[in-house]
Amino acid sequence: MYYEIKLIYNPEPRYLALKESVTYCASIDLYIEHGIECFQTSASRIAFNTANDRLLAMLILSSSTSFEPVCID
Repeated sequence: MYYEIKLIYNPEPRYLALKESVTYCASIDLYIEHGIECFQTSASRIAFNTANDRLLAMLILSSSTSFEPVCID
């Protein structure tokens, strides 16, 4: 079972590749800067192995001005 976050972009990027790139960069930042292991499951979703990792990632990602992180249950 995985714990997911969906990134709600505002405004929505015109190109899917841009959304995928920003989501990818967010996941890499979580790993490099904070040691949180995660993986990208779609253009706007990031998955985690534990609920604790997801919670910490939510707190970190909530400071972004590009998107709003939302827990997916």
